[in-house]
Amino acid sequence: MKVIVYNINQKDKEFLALANRKKHKITIIACPLHEGTFRFADEKDAVIIINQEDQLSDNLILKLTSFGIKYIIFRIQEKLPIDTSIMTDKGIGYLIVRVTDSQLAASQMIDALNVWEKID
Repeated sequence: MKVIVYNINQKDKEFLALANRKKHKITIIACPLHEGTFRFADEKDAVIIINQEDQLSDNLILKLTSFGIKYIIFRIQEKLPIDTSIMTDKGIGYLIVRVTDSQLAASQMIDALNVWEKID
């Protein structure tokens, strides 16, 4: 599965790489998802968005779905600032990871990608 990760720090990047074990093709973007970076998701199957509740919008999610994104993982601690029905209506699978432990979060995200890959 081709995946892009937005707003990831070095520690989270290392745990994600270890959990992935070179199974999925993951592109890392240290910058958050916004109007200037959403285009990097083109030709990807899944998007992981880490800790950027204040910058998410329904419009950005719709732009991601226009690229054919099938799955979105949000790693957030606060309330998700978008309407999840947008993803449901578009047939997008999504997961909200709220754990604070980076290693456990990476494991949960890769587990979800593995399950979704089997569905496709």
